[in-house]
Amino acid sequence: MKQLIWTGLLIFAIGTCMIGCGPATMASSSFAGTWTTNLGTVNFVQNGDKLTGNIAGYGGFWNETFSGSINENGEAFFETEVLGSFTLVAEGENNFKSTSTELSFCGVRGENMELPAGCGFSGKWNSRSELREDEGYLLLTQTGETVTGDLYNVMGEKYETFTGTVEWGKGWRANGTTKQRGNLSLWINSSETGFELMYGDSGNPQKLCAVRDGLASAYLFSYTCEP
Repeated sequence: MKQLIWTGLLIFAIGTCMIGCGPATMASSSFAGTWTTNLGTVNFVQNGDKLTGNIAGYGGFWNETFSGSINENGEAFFETEVLGSFTLVAEGENNFKSTSTELSFCGVRGENMELPAGCGFSGKWNSRSELREDEGYLLLTQTGETVTGDLYNVMGEKYETFTGTVEWGKGWRANGTTKQRGNLSLWINSSETGFELMYGDSGNPQKLCAVRDGLASAYLFSYTCEP
């Protein structure tokens, strides 16, 4: 009788160890659903570790269906025609971002949502111009394809308001207008560390630029911006 009891306990212990010590199981990260991203609206369909995404890019320049997979760490790997290969990681249940320092692709769950600071144009940006040592800063918010915000001088006084629309085509930018100075485009780099401010239709020879708050500099196409 004792032998049978010990045999049962041994089998139970082995079974428990096999459950707890076996191969890593698939992470529970779920990308399924509709997401507002910095580049467009994305819908993910998830079947186990397989993902299919469809993006409707802002400005109508990028509409693509692409596929990917999730590994045991919850990282989602994708291959697209436009962005090439990239990896997304979940941040909680309602946010994701790309792992590359060269490419910012980030989003929040839901349709036409406000992006958190650090994603897209949302957040604080410190600006400068070649004609001034310090131009001040901008506080911007991106909700879906719409970017709104205010420009401040070095004294912290608001002197301009901006409203624009994100376009992802030949340039990654938000085209819009300001109340006092007319047309303004924000030309952001792919890592979303900085952007140029282009007033009017002929470009901006002053190299007026902005760097995301917390960073010392950002390379913008042909020069480095250092507020």
